Amino acid sequence: MRNFIRIFVLGFAGAAAAGCTSPLTNGPEHAIDIHNTYPITVEPQVATLVVRVDDGLQSLARGEEQRVQAFAERWKMRGQGVINAAMPTGTPNQPAALAALDELKRVLASTGVDQTSVQYTSYRAASGDAQAPITLSFVTYAASSPECGKDWSQNLAFAPRNLPWPEFGCSTQHNFAAVVSDPRDLVEPHAADTADANRRSTVLEKYRAGQSTATPSADKADSGQVSTVGQQ
Repeated sequence: MRNFIRIFVLGFAGAAAAGCTSPLTNGPEHAIDIHNTYPITVEPQVATLVVRVDDGLQSLARGEEQRVQAFAERWKMRGQGVINAAMPTGTPNQPAALAALDELKRVLASTGVDQTSVQYTSYRAASGDAQAPITLSFVTYAASSPECGKDWSQNLAFAPRNLPWPEFGCSTQHNFAAVVSDPRDLVEPHAADTADANRRSTVLEKYRAGQSTATPSADKADSGQVSTVGQQ
């Protein structure tokens, strides 16, 4: 009996000592910041569109107008600076490319691209290239994050202390970088819109008169009304 008690006391003391060396609670040192662990980087890149020229029609090739319009819309949404339009020189199709360039200007203007937002240049095409295209390009931003799925060494089925595993937060950062509308928003905020002087004057006049400054709304969803039963 004495031996049993002695073994029990020694075992209890060993467990207590182990508990002192390995605390059962998590401290600040176990916190994780996914923004620092899996940072999203934003870098500039050049978006380019190769526009084909139709020599016979002396214009843009079939279907190129729609591609140019889509490219212009992308520039308006995420472009930085101007659009660069480069025309080939010294090629057999240079006259056709010049005529196609005039058509391209009309397409850009119809899409809402101002003339001052387009820079026209030229490039020397490869010798003998009879189908040299017009190229459009602009600078944009691209967001990226580290690749995931590289460290699954921890057994997630046994985590008594609920500490973050090595891949914790990686997929969230990776997906966010892939779907962000304008990566430049991760670098700096958009400039504030100009104030509406007319609306400001209306609000101040109503405030001085003791009237409600809220914008009138006929939407029943905003009125708090849940039923029209009993109304005449």
